[in-house]
Amino acid sequence: TDTMIIATMDMKHGMLKLTTLMRDMIVDIPGHDPNKLNSPNSFGGIPLLYKTIAQNFNIELDGYVEVGFDAFEKIVNSVGGVEAELTESEANYLNTTNYISKKKYRHVKIGKQKLNGNQALGYCRIRKGGTYTITGLTDDYGRTWRQRTVISAVFAKMKKQPLSKWLEVGNKVLSNIETDLDNDKIMSLMKDTVFLGTADVKQLQIPMEGYFTTSSDGAYLLSTNSSETDWSTNADILKNFIFKYNGKGEFKYGNKK
Repeated sequence: TDTMIIATMDMKHGMLKLTTLMRDMIVDIPGHDPNKLNSPNSFGGIPLLYKTIAQNFNIELDGYVEVGFDAFEKIVNSVGGVEAELTESEANYLNTTNYISKKKYRHVKIGKQKLNGNQALGYCRIRKGGTYTITGLTDDYGRTWRQRTVISAVFAKMKKQPLSKWLEVGNKVLSNIETDLDNDKIMSLMKDTVFLGTADVKQLQIPMEGYFTTSSDGAYLLSTNSSETDWSTNADILKNFIFKYNGKGEFKYGNKK
């Protein structure tokens, strides 16, 4: 739960959407004192995380998939790697730290290139201040953007493959994930995704830029509403993005993108 992404298959508008729930939001947790969003899982597992998300963001999730590092690397490698565009700060950081865990792969460069699973994992884990994405994001905002971007890149490559390839990849990684979805549901989702007819994935971060504040030491995120744990405005933003946004133009809420 250091990385929480809501994946939406919007059949009404014919698109896929990824929404990051930032882990450092201070939220109300049923039966516990307010705490960061990544804490309910340690208090009461996925059931408590479901309840916490429902209470704070007024949305009921249909299932979860917990993906470990090994599964992530296998997925990226199974599609032949993914293309990413690195800034100078990202390339320098990856080549001089252990974020790319295998030393032999610490030779990434500035600009567009193909990353293997081990390199892509290191790229997705960067959250150091002063290390910027090509979009100018840093800290955890940059990290979550990288994660959604890599997932989108994997999907774009998978979308070109026949369903048989999807099944092959699924069989490779199933032993490395945990989920409450049964096999029939997984198969149904795979088929629906293949026939959706698009590789375009829309992205959002909750809380949305302009609708939160940070603590004095920058350690956690607070609501801009009357209560530090009142995320009702962001809940409305999430609802608008998932259920109403048709993908035409940039997503906007109020006067902000």
